[in-house]
Amino acid sequence: MPRLSFGYTGIGYTSGVMANGLALATGAANTVFVAESILLVPIVLTFGFGWLVLHSSQREQTKTWLVWRGFGRFVLAATVAAWWVTWDLGGRSEIPAKFLRTFPGTWGRSNGEALLFWLPPVASLGVFLVFCYVVDRRVLKQRWSFGALLRRAGWRLVSFVIPLLMVASGFSVIFIGKIVGTVWLISAGVVSHVGTVFLRRAEGMKFNRLKSGELRNRAMKMANHMGVTIGRVYIVPAGKGHLTNAYGSSNAIGLTDNLGKFLTRTQMDYVMAHELAHVKLKHGRKHFLVVVVVFSILTILLFRISQHALALQPLVQVAAIFVPLVAIYYLSRRFEYAADGMAVNFTGEPETAIRALANLHRIDEVPARSNRFTELFMTHPSLPLRVEAIAKAGQIPAERLREILDDAGVPEVAAQRS
Repeated sequence: MPRLSFGYTGIGYTSGVMANGLALATGAANTVFVAESILLVPIVLTFGFGWLVLHSSQREQTKTWLVWRGFGRFVLAATVAAWWVTWDLGGRSEIPAKFLRTFPGTWGRSNGEALLFWLPPVASLGVFLVFCYVVDRRVLKQRWSFGALLRRAGWRLVSFVIPLLMVASGFSVIFIGKIVGTVWLISAGVVSHVGTVFLRRAEGMKFNRLKSGELRNRAMKMANHMGVTIGRVYIVPAGKGHLTNAYGSSNAIGLTDNLGKFLTRTQMDYVMAHELAHVKLKHGRKHFLVVVVVFSILTILLFRISQHALALQPLVQVAAIFVPLVAIYYLSRRFEYAADGMAVNFTGEPETAIRALANLHRIDEVPARSNRFTELFMTHPSLPLRVEAIAKAGQIPAERLREILDDAGVPEVAAQRS
């Protein structure tokens, strides 16, 4: 009997070990599968959507592709958030283990774990960005070389994706109660700023200072009348990316050299007044302060709830990625409304402002329709919302607004606001 009892117990023990081992192996395989899916989805969706766009009619290609591109920031942020959640739910142990089994002796466990948190999402989103830029070049008739596209993709990773991964690393440390995580957050801000500067250069944005000329004199005179102090006016070559835009910084404004081809003199005055309004209202400084405040509040909240919200950690991680982005983009859109309002008040010509924005919209071929979800990740309000706000401030009736938009060549915007 003892022998039978021992034998029975041994069989049961062995079966339990095998069952547990099978469950662990299945869990590990599922974790790795989810992680691989997260990395492949952006590439597969973009490849499929790009293929459909390139094989659609010429008339619909641009608008259809730009609708997908409107999800770009969300795709980048969602991939980082999903990767972070998966990593902490089992990927931290399973992904390095699988890699080391596949490539034994490549790295030590700790080094492999560190590298595998960063490299896969950066590589995946790098491919995603390159493919997006390739389709951009084809659909938008841009003249970028493939090397230039790679540089743009690289600096886009540095300016957006890598800082998000640094934010994830920082909040992971903060979540376990270590203040050193704030160093990651500060470093993420520095890397994002540096990456943005070099991204602009890679996109061909060269700020050439105007030292004289009629445009500079107009801008300086307008700044004086608006009570704004600026030290410089820049002209920015449209370049290979066909840039058509205007920019405002702490004490300067910039205009692309092709704006005069598409806007009348009074419309150019509105654009300059808009950028000067950004300077006067100190939007650059306010943007920086809001970023600091949002991340400070999140840091404090994570310190306070870290011991009580382990079960909610995935939701907290998703919020840590998306809440700052949504808040910052919301603020940016409010700044645009404020600058529009001040520019219209200064020029006294709301219809001119609407025509200027409609012309820029038509040139850039931006989709007229946007939904509340995609607008969450937009730095500027959609044209229908902007012109509606200007019309309301300028007391322009709805019927007159539709006439202006139809005359400006964007009847679809007029139809959308009907």
